Amino acid sequence: MRPIDDNSDTVSWNRLCNVEDFADPAIQRVMRDVFPHEIVRFGERYPEGVEYRKHWEVAMAVGSLDAAGVLHRDADVLGVGAGNEPTIFHLTNRVGRVFATDLYLANEGWEDSANASMLSHPERHWPPSTPWEPRRLVVQHMDALDVRYEDDTFDAVFSSSSIEHFGTAADVHRALAEIHRVLKPGGVLSISTEFRLDGPGPGLPGVLMFDDHDVRTLFIDPFDWQPVGPVEFRASPASLATEQRLVDLSAEVTAHVDQRGFIEFHQLDWARYPHVVLRHEDRLWTSMHLALRKPTVEVAATPWRDRPPPRARGIAGRAARSRPGLAARRLVRSARRRRGRS
Repeated sequence: MRPIDDNSDTVSWNRLCNVEDFADPAIQRVMRDVFPHEIVRFGERYPEGVEYRKHWEVAMAVGSLDAAGVLHRDADVLGVGAGNEPTIFHLTNRVGRVFATDLYLANEGWEDSANASMLSHPERHWPPSTPWEPRRLVVQHMDALDVRYEDDTFDAVFSSSSIEHFGTAADVHRALAEIHRVLKPGGVLSISTEFRLDGPGPGLPGVLMFDDHDVRTLFIDPFDWQPVGPVEFRASPASLATEQRLVDLSAEVTAHVDQRGFIEFHQLDWARYPHVVLRHEDRLWTSMHLALRKPTVEVAATPWRDRPPPRARGIAGRAARSRPGLAARRLVRSARRRRGRS
């Protein structure tokens, strides 16, 4: 695993979400560019004072792909488990085409973040005040474990808050293999997921939480990725001090979805910030981001297609595939089922 120099300014793109990031001028610039409507909503100091890890994930995706030089007018970009991610809409301003894929037609309780209306009326999921290019967006129902594209098709792939819901370690391996396959040589993957800071693996029911060992053995080493910059996972003391309880956040998500029918990221607000580190019982976690480049020359080693999927420590069990979103939603659905709601 060899980091590559990608003109990444001063930002490390392979890292954990820390509260200090929201005061970093380079990350602030990306957030303010992607979310100008949030400046109107929260004031000129945005994102300071309203630190939200989902906005950090989007900023890391856009910033890393930009720094790696893969955002240009001739680029085709794929979103895997894309739901109604803000990244989808912003990138239509930056590239030739954006292909958003998810199980939009699988009505299995994920309508809040992968609503079927994305197939016909994606504009419902983005504020009208923030420009985007509808003609550059293609939305498709597709399973992340069976990506229906030819090898070496895309200049970039992004996936945020999604792969942790795909199932077992073998399912994660298969999804990453599919992403690696459809990326062009030299193409870049931006991926955000849950990083377990404390507590046992594999995570919560239906939500895998990864640690440093999992990241290297599941995400990086099997595919000979070249990380865009160094890989360093460190949670600052200030970030650890911001932890919030998942059960409290679940109630807020429930109220939002009950009112609007699905999650509207540009209308979602939290009673308390920073929204960076979450706790449920003995587990503590935050977001992590990786920016990984597919080598331009075949590495003289066993091809990833011929390698068995790795067995990560504590990663087991089943979960829904191709599902982006907040870990809180799993608890929300469990509560709804207990209350007899569909």
